[in-house]
Amino acid sequence: MPHIAGLRGVVPEASKAAELANAPLDVAKGLAAGTLARDVTRCVYRYHVAFAGPGRQLVRKSIVAAVRLSPWAEGMIRRHEEVTDAARAAALARIKANGGAHTQAVMAGVRDTAAEVDRFFRRAESGPPTLKVTTKDGVHHTMWRVSDAEVIGKLRNYFTPKKLHVLDGHDTYEGMLAYQAELAAKAEPSMYSSANYGLFNIVTMEDQGLVSAALHKVVKGAGKRDELLEKTRKHFIVEKLAGVANQTDKLLAALGDSVAHQAVFVAVFAGDADAYKLTLSPDVSPVHEGVAVDRALAKLDPNVVEHMFVRRHLASATITSEPDAKQALAALGSGAELVLLVRPTSIEQRVHVDELNQTLPPSSTTLYPAPAQLVAMIIDPDEEMV
Repeated sequence: MPHIAGLRGVVPEASKAAELANAPLDVAKGLAAGTLARDVTRCVYRYHVAFAGPGRQLVRKSIVAAVRLSPWAEGMIRRHEEVTDAARAAALARIKANGGAHTQAVMAGVRDTAAEVDRFFRRAESGPPTLKVTTKDGVHHTMWRVSDAEVIGKLRNYFTPKKLHVLDGHDTYEGMLAYQAELAAKAEPSMYSSANYGLFNIVTMEDQGLVSAALHKVVKGAGKRDELLEKTRKHFIVEKLAGVANQTDKLLAALGDSVAHQAVFVAVFAGDADAYKLTLSPDVSPVHEGVAVDRALAKLDPNVVEHMFVRRHLASATITSEPDAKQALAALGSGAELVLLVRPTSIEQRVHVDELNQTLPPSSTTLYPAPAQLVAMIIDPDEEMV
């Protein structure tokens, strides 16, 4: 059962919030300079993110709080995505570089069909916010500090029987677990030590502002275009998209039209005015082709892209991920040879994966928009959370 707790958060001074929201918080430097301040008492934060969604303005409402860490195997905090050793090490390094502070929150979802969480915060949301900023991407961030012990107690009791589904930040969570293990190796912390907790951003699964985003792949070392495309024809229908390689909207629109609802992605090569839409052939079964994944998940886009294309044809390439399609395509002019534009994996698909105790390949999923880094949590093994 996940244990939710208030935290003595580190937040920007109101006058510096807009400036600091666009970059990771440097806790030690900010506290010394007075641009960051630590809460005197424990609290949670009600956090709204307002942004332009498909055809309308959306608001994602979440809670920033401390959550007791537990291994994936215990099933209280659930994952849908693998983490590479390099990503885990990078997340651990970020925590250590900030003196043990968590500056990036794990995004997690919880089922709340009765909308109880919204009711807990109605009173707080009727008052003036603690922080209100707009980041460079035009997204509006509003945060209320809530220190009411009754509200925190209600949250703790409400979350006790529930499971948390990590929606973004699997690497961040594994970095937290790794740091917890390092501290425990030095001296076993008490049950409610802050060393056993992590910084979380929790959203209800029913929230209309919970929007999946794609992680496009930027490839260096892709090899020759014609040879690569010819190899893929055994498993994919290859369709030329003439003259649209620099038209992001048309490339993304092409992803919306899939033969027999099959997995699909678009390949764009450096120096080529055309793009190429690759759709998994309806008569191809990844499982029959030796892909070792659950049959129910074998034709999900991330599994098809990774196992049927990347691992088979780009095994020696260097691949990075980019959530912004335009930024991904811009990399073709600065060293990348190939960009793979992919579709986002829905929230329902992610939860289906973790409920089957399965995982998708690393860097398969993310959310839009990314939360601003407005709260940090200092980890001190001698500090009790309760």
